[in-house]
This record gives sequence, structure tokens and C-alpha cells, in this order.
Amino acid sequence: MVRPLYKCSTPTIQPKGNFGLFYDKFCDKWNEDWKGLGDNGKREWIEEVVLKGEIGDPDLIKEIAERRSALISTVGGMTLVFRTKGPFVTGLGRSHPVENGFAWHNTLGVPYLPGSSIKGMVRSWAANWIDVDGKEIIRIFGSDDSASVGSVVFLDAIPNQPVRLKMEIMTPHYGPYYSEFSKELEPPADWHSPIPIPFLAVDAGQEFLFGLIPRCDGGKDCRKVDAWLKEALHSIGAGAKTAVGYGRFAYLEPSNPGREWLESFAKTEGKSVEDLAKDSPNVLLEKWDTIEKQDLKAAVHQEIRSIYQKIGYWGNPLGGSAKKAIRQYKSWQEVGGS
Repeated sequence: MVRPLYKCSTPTIQPKGNFGLFYDKFCDKWNEDWKGLGDNGKREWIEEVVLKGEIGDPDLIKEIAERRSALISTVGGMTLVFRTKGPFVTGLGRSHPVENGFAWHNTLGVPYLPGSSIKGMVRSWAANWIDVDGKEIIRIFGSDDSASVGSVVFLDAIPNQPVRLKMEIMTPHYGPYYSEFSKELEPPADWHSPIPIPFLAVDAGQEFLFGLIPRCDGGKDCRKVDAWLKEALHSIGAGAKTAVGYGRFAYLEPSNPGREWLESFAKTEGKSVEDLAKDSPNVLLEKWDTIEKQDLKAAVHQEIRSIYQKIGYWGNPLGGSAKKAIRQYKSWQEVGGS
């Protein structure tokens, strides 16, 4: 008799381990007749998984996210970060004892969205929702007969931090009508009992890293797809059950630590960043000079330079204080500080 894995060993999994392997291979809620988990078994297994807390090794996720971002930058692509606005379901059609599967990244063991799914979603958005010309669709996404693959490469969407999961419930009301095992086709009727079916989902507020890479001369097409991807994830969503609101994402603007530092300091001075740079250049210079972390100091310097360039002070400062401050900023830049 073939013995299940959890009968051969004691399954122990930490949230930092390959959680996908644990979820798919070590379900131990089977009925004694081995014909299923039963309603309670399905719920118990998903609850056990959810109670493990956030899953994924943060160091490994960070390493892969950084390597991917570096690759995308090197080849002139685009890195985008989105946050789930509500539950997100991926791989629902995969086989699993709880009847509803889940897509796990093979290396990270965390939920992910295949690049092929992202490509199909964006193509559908461009073709069916905003009526993009058919020739442009073929150029960017490739032809239906696989003669071409398109000018933009869609990478898998992976988390950029450990992921929180949750249990969701779907309640089909017309089981006999939809059942393939029904001997006779029964019409949907109000007297049929609803059957709660639990399934696993990604919780709201989880961040995912998306990537677009141009193929050959696809730089302009990448920028078009960037806009379409943001619109599609906001409006129609990705993954399963999007028709009932699952899989919506919000785009996260890239962080700007230099601007954030400036805004925080300007707030303590009771001014806007621009007014602080113009009216109190010495105060800003003295505060900037106290920054110990060189990465942050360079980021703030870049933002200060940008502000002075916009108001016309960087090349022609007005007033002695502004001239002195800008001279020191430029001197720091010339010796390799930025």
C-alpha cells in the first residue's frame, strides 16, 4: 500500500521554509476511506496553513527581488510594485485535496502570478477594453498562431516581502446542476442547499513585484504596456474570481527617501520644501550636513539640487546665503559625494 508522505515522516514546516511544498504534499486531513477530506478536513487544513502567519524567507525574497530589479534595470526594462487591494487568488484550477489549488513559486515557496497570466490579462485589456489597434496588439503581444512572441517580455510577479494568507469561502447554491456526477441534469432551483467551500487566498495589503523587459526595440512598447498594466490591475484584476472583485491591485509609486527626508524636516520648520530651500538655505545646508548615512545624504543632495534647478538657483543663486550653500553642495558633488 502506498503511504502518504506525512505517514512516513513528521511534517514540520517553518514559515521561512518552502511553504508551497508543505501545502501541496503534506495535507493530513484525509477521511479513513481515502476518498476525500470532507468539509471539515478542507477547512481545518486551510486554517492550519493560515495560522502559520506570514510565509516566505525575508532574506531570500529580498535577494531575488534585488537581483530581478538589477536585471530589469540593466536591460532597460521597468520594475513596478503593486499592493493587493483585497483578496487575491492564483492557481485556483490546480489539483489539490481541498479541490481548489494554489500557485506556489518553485524556489521561494510563496504565492506568485505567472508572467503568461499577466500577459494574457494585459492583452485582453488592450484588445477588449480600450480597443487598441489589432496590428499593435500583434506587435506587442505576438500573434495567435505563435509565429511571433511580441516586443515585450512579461516576468512572473513575485512578492517583495513575506506574504500573509487568509481563508475565503465560496458558496455555490446549485450543486446538483453543476455537478458532473449528477445522473440527471437538474435545473437550478431555490430548494438546493448552498455548500460552503473554503479556499486559500492572499490577503489584502500584500506587495508584489512585476517586471517588463523590452525585446529588441521594444522600449516604447514597454512604456505603453506599463500604463495598460496599471489600468488592468486596477480595473479588472488578475488571477481567479476577478468577476466578483478578487485580484485588484493598487500601484505603489517608487519611494524617494531624499524627498521624504526633506518633507519631514520642512514640516518641523513649518514650511514647504521649496520655501525652505529658497528662504532658509543655511538652515537646510546645516541639517543636510549632519546626515551620517551616505546613501541617504546623496539622495537628499540629489533632491535639493533638483529643487534649486527648478527655481533657477543652481546656476544663478540669489543672495549670499544661497550662493554659499549651493557652492558647498557643488563642492561635495565634485569630490565624489554624489
